Amino acid sequence: MRINAIVFILVSMSVVSLAAQSAPRYEAAAAYQFMRDQDIAKNDPDLSANFPAGWMASGGVRLWESLEAVGEVSGSSKRLDIPGDKPKLRVYTFMGGPRFRRPVHARINPFAQILFGSARASTSVLSTRETVTDFSYQPGGGIDLNSKGRFGVRLEGDYRIVRAEGHNSKEPRIVGAAVVGF
Repeated sequence: MRINAIVFILVSMSVVSLAAQSAPRYEAAAAYQFMRDQDIAKNDPDLSANFPAGWMASGGVRLWESLEAVGEVSGSSKRLDIPGDKPKLRVYTFMGGPRFRRPVHARINPFAQILFGSARASTSVLSTRETVTDFSYQPGGGIDLNSKGRFGVRLEGDYRIVRAEGHNSKEPRIVGAAVVGF
């Protein structure tokens, strides 16, 4: 009951805040991401734990001057370099949460965020595919470098934690994104 009241108050304040703004600010970003799975690195040092082929897409809406609501979808994949049939690993995430900004200059905007959602991992060998979906959260931060117009560049670092089968799997990542504000 108490959680429902808190959610109602936050949503009400967000709607009032959006209505009070003359032009709400939305953004969309598309990115390349590089991820490392620390469990692979720990369990088998001979295998590369890096996922060099990754992408990310996100959207956000400014709720207050320094608070945004953000949604993000990302994917990373790689083939394991082992003898025989090379298994393909894929990790997809579907996350959302708050982003906090503290503009230091009109063109330089550092931020911190924490996203919550799910991580879906799959492994495929020959025609067999195994998939699991688990809860994940992802604290991180970065900096937006804005041009004079609506376009900018985002440099971001995150530390994703996937809660699976009673333990935490850790996946740090770096992101380079193109950002469009409208």
